[in-house]
Amino acid sequence: MQFIVIANPETRRVKLFQEALKNCGLSPAKLVPYLDLLTQKCYLAEFDSPNTIFRFEAPERNFAVNRGFIAAGAEIEPNGQHQKISAIKAAHLPEDLGRIWYQHQWYLGWRKCLKTWTVNLQGRILNHPNEIIIMFDKVQCQKLLATAGVPIPPILTDNIIDSYNRLRIEMEAQKTTRVFVKLAHGSSASGVVAYQIQDKFERAITTVERVVIDGGSRFYNSRLIRQYLNQSVVSDLINFLAGESIQVEKWLPKARLNAKEFDVRVVIIGGKARQAVIRVGNSPMTNLHLGSERREITDLPSGLSSQTWAEMLSTCERAAACFPHSFYCGIDLLIAPNLKDHYILEINAFGDLVQGITWQGLDTYTTEVKMLLEEY
Repeated sequence: MQFIVIANPETRRVKLFQEALKNCGLSPAKLVPYLDLLTQKCYLAEFDSPNTIFRFEAPERNFAVNRGFIAAGAEIEPNGQHQKISAIKAAHLPEDLGRIWYQHQWYLGWRKCLKTWTVNLQGRILNHPNEIIIMFDKVQCQKLLATAGVPIPPILTDNIIDSYNRLRIEMEAQKTTRVFVKLAHGSSASGVVAYQIQDKFERAITTVERVVIDGGSRFYNSRLIRQYLNQSVVSDLINFLAGESIQVEKWLPKARLNAKEFDVRVVIIGGKARQAVIRVGNSPMTNLHLGSERREITDLPSGLSSQTWAEMLSTCERAAACFPHSFYCGIDLLIAPNLKDHYILEINAFGDLVQGITWQGLDTYTTEVKMLLEEY
């Protein structure tokens, strides 16, 4: 077995996976940087064989790689309504830490590259690009889950929401006062807004920081949760996100631990639920990198029976089964206040980075390697 890891070298995911291989007595994986593929310094076909296992990691923490994907998506949807930039201008974008821009074009380039790089490979791809692409599109992913009978939060409307005004119209038509607005192609809570209206009052709780420079707005990912109450600011924020494509869901209440709402990240490996961690939030966004409290599954509310918990894990496995060519994924599970109803919030193709949480004494990466060894 030869492992090829496609990643940005600076991500900690590479180190953790290499440690897992070492723990299992295997040779280190060959690292292929995303930037080398984007600049055609190498090709995956160079490393291909029937015994090769390719593992794509999240293309995170590298602005040069982001520029490359934005450039690659430049001519794919010339008539699209999203923000656009030419490939030449994209290649010269100045690094602006945390800024959200050209997100839809980035996704188009990411999708194109994944497909191009993996054409005719003989080796096994742990998470197949065709399925990574769907998991990276919240609209498409949730439709797939709904078709399969997997419970998801109700979508606000099937109509395209392309502006703040359209969002308000649809919320009024559905008699809905609370929704989650999510960038269709965002990850790690990027571009997420918990939006609430009541009479003339409105509030947007979000991971997005709005900065006005020279009379224009710029939007940044932030680990500090912000609250916007001014209508002009909220509309500016929603209009920007909607211009990049959004998913809008009804905002469902969550069960609570110590008076705080929580959800659960469940890691599915080889079709089975393995590691799971409770994420207790200080805001509607419970991602751990935003400061949410990490708790063990043994801390689930006592009113949640073992049978019901088993049913919830089964739902997570059914959701993962919608992606039969993906060896692992992370699933965000919402548990309702009645501790019975539950919904799949999202599926993350790279959602196996759950440190400090084990299954049968093993971390996620070691579990993956051991299960692969059992298959071979």
